[in-house]
Amino acid sequence: MKKQNKKINNGFIVMSKGERAGVISLLSVITILLAFSVFRPVIRFSKQDEAARHNLDSMIALQEKKVNKAEGGPTEMDKNTTPKTRAKENKPERSQTAEPSPAKEIPILDINTADSLALVALPQIGEVMASRIHRYRDRLGGFVTLDQLFEVKGMDSTRFDIIRPYITLDNKEIRKLEVNRDEFKTLLRHPYLEYDQVKAIVNHRERKGLIKNWEQLQGIVGEVNPILENYVGF
Repeated sequence: MKKQNKKINNGFIVMSKGERAGVISLLSVITILLAFSVFRPVIRFSKQDEAARHNLDSMIALQEKKVNKAEGGPTEMDKNTTPKTRAKENKPERSQTAEPSPAKEIPILDINTADSLALVALPQIGEVMASRIHRYRDRLGGFVTLDQLFEVKGMDSTRFDIIRPYITLDNKEIRKLEVNRDEFKTLLRHPYLEYDQVKAIVNHRERKGLIKNWEQLQGIVGEVNPILENYVGF
């Protein structure tokens, strides 16, 4: 009991010189081990290791560039990730058996009645292209021929050939332009009429009377897309 009271003074443990030396040695060993565990990853990689890792990254990046070039360029997600990250994400898991996803059924659409949401179901037609087709059809008053799709911004022969098996033109009801009654802005909105041509139409009907037929209209507006004949009423 006397020995225990001797080592406790005001709540603090009083150590002998030998005990203090032992504690200091133990703390030194712990400090060295912690330092080694913290700095070990830095020490482990030599310059040769870093060069090898750099060459591996370069090879992966080159392969990614070839793939993207063949497929038409990287997506926005690819631009925000590194080649190593994409390689890791695309690596198949060994524990899982890849099963082919069922082919998505592509509908047959009437290009004159399908809305933007329906058009997105077509291959190579995204939301932007679907919206362009819908807006252009509205300006025309309806498509007379499927070839008019080439007048939509972004439509080319490759995209057209892909969607051609899935589009029809069963409904050929066209919204007519009333050249003798429609307002200036209504006539000008049509893709086949220019400002000077609309101005000539309005001036003629105000000064000389109504336009009677297509031949007379051609004489007033001059050279015009011949398909316009399908869109005018007198």
